[in-house]
Amino acid sequence: MKTYINIIALLIAFNFAQAQELHYVKADNGLILREKPDRTSNRVTKLDYGTQLEVMEYTNLKLEVIDNNDVISGEWVKIITKEDDYSTEIGYVFNGYLTEEKLKKRFKVGFDELFSLSVDGLYAFVLKENKDTIDVALELGESIEEKNIRIKHHTDYKDIKVFQRYVNSVSIMNEGPHCDLLDWKSYYSSWVPLKPLKALNQFKTNSYTDDAWGKFKDVDINAFKQAVKTHCGDDWAELVKHVKSINEYPAVVSMSHISLKVVFTTMNDEKIEKIIVFEIPMGC
Repeated sequence: MKTYINIIALLIAFNFAQAQELHYVKADNGLILREKPDRTSNRVTKLDYGTQLEVMEYTNLKLEVIDNNDVISGEWVKIITKEDDYSTEIGYVFNGYLTEEKLKKRFKVGFDELFSLSVDGLYAFVLKENKDTIDVALELGESIEEKNIRIKHHTDYKDIKVFQRYVNSVSIMNEGPHCDLLDWKSYYSSWVPLKPLKALNQFKTNSYTDDAWGKFKDVDINAFKQAVKTHCGDDWAELVKHVKSINEYPAVVSMSHISLKVVFTTMNDEKIEKIIVFEIPMGC
């Protein structure tokens, strides 16, 4: 009887594991979700790279896809998206572009019909958009350094180049809270071109040394203290009244922004510049 109970328990555990078979979309340009396991079936939506989903059923309907001269083999599977309990999607996808390896979704921003830029494995959100600039806030602990970025053009072009620079600002810390002097003086590095990767219109962002993070222009210490009083208030000014440098605790110089500039050359030789500014949490 005990053996029978153990077998039942194993079967239940196996079925539960099967029901929780999580995969992630690894297709660079996203994966189409269809109503039925057929290429001619209605399209439900397009699942972004890194989307988490659960495989509900294997159809055994085999399929091969040619991708950059590579043959990708697999089958149609029925899935349900797992990222949001309130807005799930159900349908069929080709599992040749699924992986069990957990992937971070890509952060993506775009400029109308010109191009979009995506970054691998980055948690961030858009703060503000205008015609030529997009301001982005990085989540705490995230970095834009040493990230693979992709430029997807929406119109014909002759050339795409990407440049990077950083901005350092001063922050005053107070055992948790901090006051950032973002509207005072800052240090701006020069724009540095990013080296293209082998894949078309893909680049890797630069990383920075500790020396780069601490660079700043020469400032008068009394002017600095007055700026703290003006921008932060009397209590903060009291904290820095004895410091002799803007890099002496509780004051610290740190990177506040890293920007990417995309120079897009049209077929008519018109150069169009667009900038994405990544705001780095300071004082942490």
